[in-house]
Amino acid sequence: MSHTRNRLVVGVLIAVLLCTSGLLPAPIAASPYETTAPAPYLHQAVPETSDRFDRLTAEYGFDPDDAVDVSTLPPTSQQVVERTVAGSPDADGWYRYELPLCVDSVLVCDSVREPPTVFTYGTAQPSEIFTIVDVGEERYLLQTGVQPGADTTGDLRGQSVGIYTWLAGLLPLGVLVGAATVIGHHSNRRRVADLVVALGGVVLAAGLAVPYLVVGDVVAYDAIAWPLFGGVLAAVGVALVGVAWLAVGYAGATGTTPS
Repeated sequence: MSHTRNRLVVGVLIAVLLCTSGLLPAPIAASPYETTAPAPYLHQAVPETSDRFDRLTAEYGFDPDDAVDVSTLPPTSQQVVERTVAGSPDADGWYRYELPLCVDSVLVCDSVREPPTVFTYGTAQPSEIFTIVDVGEERYLLQTGVQPGADTTGDLRGQSVGIYTWLAGLLPLGVLVGAATVIGHHSNRRRVADLVVALGGVVLAAGLAVPYLVVGDVVAYDAIAWPLFGGVLAAVGVALVGVAWLAVGYAGATGTTPS
């Protein structure tokens, strides 16, 4: 009896965790970095030698001589500026760097948990989202936010896949695990029920590990987001077959017809 009760408790627990995984503060099969507004914390800069620098400073009435020396900024702010201009410019002449901001519930963080307080992120006026900075012998116009009315929808970002993985994968898988647990508890087909529960447990464990694999630089979330989504959907398909088999067997044993 105790063993049967333990199996029931484990199955229900896994089912609940899978169903609520998208609502829990800890990311499960999702990015370990902040994705709510105003994320992503994108930094963009154009050098003084660029025509775009002249056009933007003239358009918004900025005085290039009002530049802030990067060495006077707080450490985190200094770091993001230096990382922004350390790369190569894109086709439009912009240097870009996105600061990964760890969610609070991730126990290990490879970046920061709070954005630089010197800069303004999200939607704001040009005077707030642009900063002229001196980095060594170079001067840049740094942008950290967007202006009101700007199109910020962009394309489908890899880190947003976590929401779809929960809604289309983890949530229905949790329902199926719960159904298998209940049917298995009241039937003699417990082996199949245990396999469905075990499948849910494996998916849950993998989902819990994903954020730490990303933080540990073992994998990149953008690279595994869609394959992970497909894998969870495959698990849902397998669990669905198992639950259907359990339901048909249970209906036959009890003399009822499944709807």
